[in-house]
Amino acid sequence: MTKKFMTLPALVAGALGVGAVGIGTAARAGEPTADELRQQLEQLQAKVQQLEANQQQQQQATTRESDATVDRVLRDAERRSQLLQVEGFTAGYDNGFKIRSADGTFLLNPYLQFQFRNTTNFNEGSAVFDTDGDIIGFDDDDDIDNGFEVRRMKFGFRGNAFTQDLTYNFQWETQENGGAVTLENAHVQYQFADDYAVRAGQWKDDWTHEETVSSSRQLAADRSLLNELIGGDNTDYVQGVMLLYNPDDTKWRADVAYHDGANSDNTDWTDEGGSDFGVSARFEYKFDGDWKAYDDFSAMGNRDNLFVLGTGLDFTQAGHDDVWFHTVDAQWENADGLAIYGAFVGQWLDSGDEIPGVDEDTYNFGALGQVGYMFRERTELFVRVDHTVFDEDTITGDDNFTEATVGMNYFWRGHAAKMTLDVTWLFNGSPDDVTGIGVLASDDDQFVIRGQFQLLL
Repeated sequence: MTKKFMTLPALVAGALGVGAVGIGTAARAGEPTADELRQQLEQLQAKVQQLEANQQQQQQATTRESDATVDRVLRDAERRSQLLQVEGFTAGYDNGFKIRSADGTFLLNPYLQFQFRNTTNFNEGSAVFDTDGDIIGFDDDDDIDNGFEVRRMKFGFRGNAFTQDLTYNFQWETQENGGAVTLENAHVQYQFADDYAVRAGQWKDDWTHEETVSSSRQLAADRSLLNELIGGDNTDYVQGVMLLYNPDDTKWRADVAYHDGANSDNTDWTDEGGSDFGVSARFEYKFDGDWKAYDDFSAMGNRDNLFVLGTGLDFTQAGHDDVWFHTVDAQWENADGLAIYGAFVGQWLDSGDEIPGVDEDTYNFGALGQVGYMFRERTELFVRVDHTVFDEDTITGDDNFTEATVGMNYFWRGHAAKMTLDVTWLFNGSPDDVTGIGVLASDDDQFVIRGQFQLLL
């Protein structure tokens, strides 16, 4: 380093040293006092606190906005979880689509039943008919019939009105051949006491259990030949009034009805072309189990054993003819998937028309037994045998008819979505066409194969 650069700092230092005393005195004179420093510190602290407060308010506002957003999402999800919620009414799906008032005094439950079936009939000795449709004989030619059909398409609505004690059920069915719409159920029922109710309108005559159990809850694809020939299909729907004893907590229940006679549905008040009047009654005693399990013939979903004995009758007068239908039946099921049902059915006809050489009293009867077993959670096997015996004065030719059916059910969603496949063997044919169950008139062996899908909504 040269002397030139060495002397410059020295000169600066000398100048600073000369004025140091004066500058230091001036600096000390301009320094803030302790109070001023304290005030400045307090101001800084206030500013920091204000900044922290602003930050906290921003965080609280953000939290409130987040909570409000979450609350809106939850309310929207709750609103969307129901089909409808307007002015105290709620709607949704609960074992069927339902619209209900908040207090439960009004309830509307629309429903439908759909059964689509393929039927194949192998017939040996098919019937020969005259121009009036009466059977005049049988031939020996083998005949095979196969086809699809909408076996049942029913729709209706049920529920209660004004009070939970006043219930109703209105139901229609479309005919499988032609599609005509027919009224089936049309009745109201009032529970006027804890254990008693009265019904008025049109309903299925309640004397035989097989016919009263819904067609959607049978074990096989359809009811038995015995039921169609001399059982509940002969009485079907009736119009009248009924008194019911139906307590929830007792072992037995019963009903008695006064009506217009067997098959009096969709008729007016006159007697022309129909019955004069009828009386029917049924009594059931439950030794064990839940009444709900008695509503079908399957042990699917049973948690307890079931054992019920029942008996019923229907008396119908039509002109000079008096007809007595009667039955005794038993149903037993357990919680392991086994279901057993048996019934005796009788039909006594007292004809007031005295015809020479013809007995005015005839008696037809039959018996049925069936067994179902759930061997898997969704699969059920079943077998059914029924035998019908006609009085010799009722029909000509064979008077004994035996039907044996084996098959299986597969349940996707219980009875609401199920598939049924069964095979029926008629040992000596049938005395008449019963196309609803796939049977044709014949006097020889007959085989029926049915495959059916059912949907209930």
